[in-house]
Amino acid sequence: MRFRPSFFPFTEPSAELDCGCPACGGSGCSVCKQTGWVELGGCGMVDPAVFQAINASRGDNAYDPNEWSGFAFGFGIERLAMRRHGITDIRRFLENDLRFLRQL
Repeated sequence: MRFRPSFFPFTEPSAELDCGCPACGGSGCSVCKQTGWVELGGCGMVDPAVFQAINASRGDNAYDPNEWSGFAFGFGIERLAMRRHGITDIRRFLENDLRFLRQL
């Protein structure tokens, strides 16, 4: 496992959590794009501009960026399923093949 700096448009600073590639064991393959690592999720502190946008859409100043902060995170459930079931291509989840999806 590794934790590394990254970029996401709504958080600053941002980071990603990676795990060793389950398909190749870290030696490099098409699943990990020859890096030996697969991203599991991202996180970061919510950018103050997000709170400003919320205020603009609501027409008030309920979330003052100088007073409020937040932490955002998300995990790729598909990545976890790939690791658990030995699936080597994430696009399989997006093909809407019910025969494949029913196996999970």
